[in-house]
Amino acid sequence: MRNVLLVTYSFPPVERSGARRPAALAKYLPRFGWRPIVLTPGVEGKPRNSEFVVETGYRDVLADWKARLHLDSRRGVHEQLGLSLSAEPGTDKAHTLAIEVIKNLLTYPDLTKGWVQYGVRAVEEMRRQNCPIEAVISTFPPVSSLLIGERARQILGCPWIADFRDLWTQDITTMRPRDLPFLQVPLEKRTLKHADMLIAVSDPWSDRLRERYRSHDICTIPNGFDPDDFSSRPAISKKFTIIHAGMLYQGQRDPTLLFEVLHDLGKEKSVDLDQVQIRFYGPVYPWLNPLIQRYGLEKVVELSGSIPRREVLQREMESQLLLLLSWTHPKDTGLHTGKLFEYLGAARPILAIGGNGGAMTQVLDETQAGEHISSKDQLRDYLLKAYREYRNQGCVSYHGSPHAIAQYSHLGMAKKFAEALVRVTGGIPAKPRAVNVPEMVKR
Repeated sequence: MRNVLLVTYSFPPVERSGARRPAALAKYLPRFGWRPIVLTPGVEGKPRNSEFVVETGYRDVLADWKARLHLDSRRGVHEQLGLSLSAEPGTDKAHTLAIEVIKNLLTYPDLTKGWVQYGVRAVEEMRRQNCPIEAVISTFPPVSSLLIGERARQILGCPWIADFRDLWTQDITTMRPRDLPFLQVPLEKRTLKHADMLIAVSDPWSDRLRERYRSHDICTIPNGFDPDDFSSRPAISKKFTIIHAGMLYQGQRDPTLLFEVLHDLGKEKSVDLDQVQIRFYGPVYPWLNPLIQRYGLEKVVELSGSIPRREVLQREMESQLLLLLSWTHPKDTGLHTGKLFEYLGAARPILAIGGNGGAMTQVLDETQAGEHISSKDQLRDYLLKAYREYRNQGCVSYHGSPHAIAQYSHLGMAKKFAEALVRVTGGIPAKPRAVNVPEMVKR
């Protein structure tokens, strides 16, 4: 068994979406001869108690700055200063932009910079104790994970793979002037200069990395889902339910078109809105309730807030349709969220709205698990067809291809990572060795 250091900011029991890919690698890479040693910040009150998880200390830089400014570290600046948030999706008020710029300057290169010193110290301890690490994987975001990965390559003298669940400065949907690209781009180039491989989750994003890093080894490994998460399946909802799980990013994922079409269908009596229920699981944004009221859907749309992931998966499996809202940026074709693959595991029809044809559309077409809608007329036709099928049969039928979907399992994802690890280490098999993991909890 060969040992790989897996540097990740999020790892179970943390329920952030960023924890799923590294958790899958920790679970499935051993089947392909690689044993991950996970380097991650400790979680107060939730020790992981695994000899293969090295928990480090962490300093909350933003909380420190709030304390210096005599602000409550547990509450948002808008709330404490009595400032309002925008009520329009996809927009920000001037004071919000100013707060974002100040926050980004104070916490540069990102909010988790307080982890770097602890992560590097842990890697140095591994070297002192002669831990037999043969490769390093660090998964982005956040930036700190890559900074630790780059230092681990130097300290341990082994190959380093930088894994991009999102792009750093080349993400045209999120890299804005407020995010300080004039500082971030040079830092990215310096950090990745000696990376042995770059991995992205879609081909368009791999192509974008190649434009900047032409001499690097770059490959695509999509996200995936774990079939074990979907082993217990509930009955399908008796209502015409449409579920969205996840964040809306201040309206960058915008449900306006869905609300508009449903309002029209209800007004013309083509759809009985008493039978329709739209559920949002995730943060509740200040612009969402006014949008619901604008289309008279107060009795149709349910804002359930954030709930445990296990419960979210049950709600997804019982839904008639799964709603996937794509980013509104007209030029991005490489984005397909981890939620898409979670929906594949839920095995219910996926209704994707917004954005451009690209990586997400390709996955939906390949798996036959859903449709990507880009216009009001298309959405109207789709909803009418689905609703009529629901009225006639009691549920919307699912036509996903099990064979095509199976390639996006976490097991398949781990196999591709194992192949990448063999490539960067020269393909030389290692003799099984005992792992000596040092005691480094919260140093």
